[in-house]
Amino acid sequence: MILRDPIHGDLSFTESERRVMDTPQMQRLRGVRQTGSAYLVYPGCVHTRFEHSLGTSAMARKIIAVLRQNNIPIDPDQEAVVALAALVHDISHLPFGHTFEDERKIFPRHDTAKRFHHFLTDNEIDQALDASGFRNDVVALLTNRNFDPPWMRQIVTSTIDADLLDYLRRDAYFAGLRQDYDDRIFSTFTVVDNTLAINMTKLSTRTELLHLLRLRYFLTERVYYHHAKVISGAMIAKAVELAVESGLTETDLYDLTDDTLFRYLIDRKDDRITRLITGVQNRRLLKRSYVLSAAEIGRRGRDEFIATYNRSGQARQQVEREIADAVTLKPEQIILYCADISAIKEARVVVHTPNGLSRLNEPFDNPPIDVKVVEDQYEHLWKLYVFAPEGYRERVGKVCERIFGEKNGLS
Repeated sequence: MILRDPIHGDLSFTESERRVMDTPQMQRLRGVRQTGSAYLVYPGCVHTRFEHSLGTSAMARKIIAVLRQNNIPIDPDQEAVVALAALVHDISHLPFGHTFEDERKIFPRHDTAKRFHHFLTDNEIDQALDASGFRNDVVALLTNRNFDPPWMRQIVTSTIDADLLDYLRRDAYFAGLRQDYDDRIFSTFTVVDNTLAINMTKLSTRTELLHLLRLRYFLTERVYYHHAKVISGAMIAKAVELAVESGLTETDLYDLTDDTLFRYLIDRKDDRITRLITGVQNRRLLKRSYVLSAAEIGRRGRDEFIATYNRSGQARQQVEREIADAVTLKPEQIILYCADISAIKEARVVVHTPNGLSRLNEPFDNPPIDVKVVEDQYEHLWKLYVFAPEGYRERVGKVCERIFGEKNGLS
């Protein structure tokens, strides 16, 4: 089967892959946007995890083709397993999942073995994978960090992998940002000691890697961490958190899409939840009233805030109530957003040099200056926000300065 993709052109898929695509579990991903609520900032960002999954599978095959050209022996069964695993690698994603998994930490991450087993067991996609003859290997690749040989798993999920090489291009394209990487990066993949690595013996490889890191930084700053996306995501996460207090469980969300999640939450008949969700739907977002950045409070101060407010939902809710009481607002009208540590994992890509395998950013305590510049820039993207209704910025900002002991970065 051949499908036309706006990013990569014509993509070819096997009959086994087509059967997987045509299951309800894969089709659900057509309703889960790849970049969450970024469409409120970039109207074109309505691409979904379905087409990203197709692109990731295609990028996995492209990496395998290059490895074969570089005289790495790969048999057809190994290629089939990697391509199928790449196709279903996002099957366990919930609608807007990053907002309440990674940011608000209401539920575990989407890529846990438990979640994968749920989505790949006793259903149509389970049957389709079983018919391919590779079901057990595909599930093992996605759930077992010690999968052997390691390079097969690393093509699908590592640092610079098929997933990254699809979403960087796809997200930039649909956001309308004229940014891209050079295809030469594909020619640098190799396998050494059963490990997927970037061959650094070519002089131009380092330039291509650094360009890729800068593109990752650019998209994070412009799209993934855009303040309006962060605010809308925080409002959705707060609504889910309130629903959890009244009995919502993680499994209740497994069959939902972005739109059905909104309907599901509104149908709970909780005025607090309804206000938050309709606020996102109508783009009546809360406003930034207080902000702290890593540049202002340093790494140690950042880590203390993360330990207190990112890892502890109870501490976060307590300070939200305290701020709301101080300015006479309802608790759900104040949202504290404290991101986790910002680290560009792609800087840890395994590279092959004349001295053997290492990480691009090694030694960790004194990485190469060009890599360290990008890592430091990425770390400085971290922010703590307090969001409140329009018109409350000054009052909320002053209360937050008293509570947190730090000057408002919006001043």
